[in-house]
Amino acid sequence: MKLDGKVAIVTGVGPNIGQAIARTLAQSGARVACNDIREEHAEETARLIRDAGGEAISVAADVTDETQVEDLVASVVKTFGGVDILINNAFKLARQGLLESTLADWEKVLKVILTGSFLMSRAVAKRMVEQGRGGSIVHIASTSGHRGRADDLAYCTAKGGTLNMTRAMAMDLVKYGIRVNSVTPTKTGLTTEALRKSGNAAALRLGRNFYADVPMDRLGDPNEIAKAVLFFASDDSSFCTGTDLRVDGGSLATWSLQSDKLARLAP
Repeated sequence: MKLDGKVAIVTGVGPNIGQAIARTLAQSGARVACNDIREEHAEETARLIRDAGGEAISVAADVTDETQVEDLVASVVKTFGGVDILINNAFKLARQGLLESTLADWEKVLKVILTGSFLMSRAVAKRMVEQGRGGSIVHIASTSGHRGRADDLAYCTAKGGTLNMTRAMAMDLVKYGIRVNSVTPTKTGLTTEALRKSGNAAALRLGRNFYADVPMDRLGDPNEIAKAVLFFASDDSSFCTGTDLRVDGGSLATWSLQSDKLARLAP
C-alpha cells in the first residue's frame, strides 16, 4: 500500500473530513495518531481504524497550546518511532461578520486554524529534520480562503492565511525534503436526495442555497477530500510542494450563485 511503514498525525478527527482522512491514510497502510480537542472524537476515530484492521492511537490535545503540542508529538514518536505525515485539519468557526464579531471569537478562530497549524507543523517538522528522511505536511484550506463571504470574516481570513502559510512553509522546508501542500474542499454533508428524504422543507431550502455555488450540483463527500490528501501524503506527489489542490466541484471556477440551478431544484 502507498503508505506502508509511514506514521501520520491527523488533527481535528471529529466526524466529517478529519475522520475520513485518518481512516483513508490507515487504509493505505499508515499508522495513524488521531488528534482532537475532544477525547471522544479522537478515540472514536482511532477505534474505527483499529476495528478495520489498522493501527491507530488517540491523542487528545489542544493544538493551540504549545506544551500540549510538544507532548502530543513526543507521544507519537515514542509510540510509533517517528512521524512522516502531518495533516492539519483542526478548525474553528464563528459565523459573524465584521460588525458582529467579538475580539474573543476572532482570536479563537485564527488561533485554532493558523497558530494551531504553525505549532503542529513546527513540532513535526523538527522531528522530520532529525529523522533525515523527509516528510509531507498537508493543510486543509477552504474555498472560503480563496474568496470573500459575508458573515464569516474570521474563518475566511484564517483560511486565506492557510494558503499562503502553505507556500511560505514549503520554501522553508524544501531543502530538507519535506513537502508542504494544501487541499481546498468546499462544503461537505448531506446530498439533496438525503435532504428530500428528511421531509424537512426548511432543511431542503437551506441545502439548495448551501451549495448553490457548486456547479457539480451536490455537496462534497469527505472521502473525496481524503483521497486528495492521500495523494499529497504519498510519494505519488513527490514533485509537488507549495501547491493547492481544489476538490470543490467547480466552486472556484465560477463567481456567483447558480440561479438556474436553484430553479431546477425547487420542490
